[in-house]
Amino acid sequence: MKTVFYPAILAPNDGKYSVFFPDLPGCLPWGDTFEEAVADAVEGLASYLEMLADEGDAIPAPSSRTEALAAYAEQCASRGWSVPEDAALQLIPAPQISAQQTRVNVSFKRYTLDMIDRKADASGMTRSGFLARAAEEFQARV
Repeated sequence: MKTVFYPAILAPNDGKYSVFFPDLPGCLPWGDTFEEAVADAVEGLASYLEMLADEGDAIPAPSSRTEALAAYAEQCASRGWSVPEDAALQLIPAPQISAQQTRVNVSFKRYTLDMIDRKADASGMTRSGFLARAAEEFQARV
C-alpha cells in the first residue's frame, strides 16, 4: 500500500514546539525540541487515526500543502496571532489503519496464559479482547 502523509505545521511556542494538523482537530502533539515535536506528531497522528477507526468514524483525507498553510494562517488570524516566521510544514506519515481482525500465534509460559485467562474471565472478556485491551492501555501509558 502507498504511504499517506498528513501535513503538520510545527511552530515555536514558549520555548517548545506546537504541532497543528489542519485535518485533525484535537490532535495537538508538541515537543521540547523540533525533533521531539516531529516524533510526538508521528505518535499523535497514529493514535488519532486509530481512535477514529475504533469509533467507526471516517478518516479524513490529508490536505495539500497549500491548504494546510492556509488553514494554519486562518487559525492564527482567528486568535489575533501572526504566523511565526519559523513555523515549518512537515509531512507526517500515517500508519496503515485496518480494522480487519487478524489471527496471530503467540507463545506464553503456561502459568502466564492461565493468569491471562483468569483475568479475562473475571472481566467478562475473551482472551483476545483482554490482550488487545492490555496492549492499548500499555500504549496509552508509554
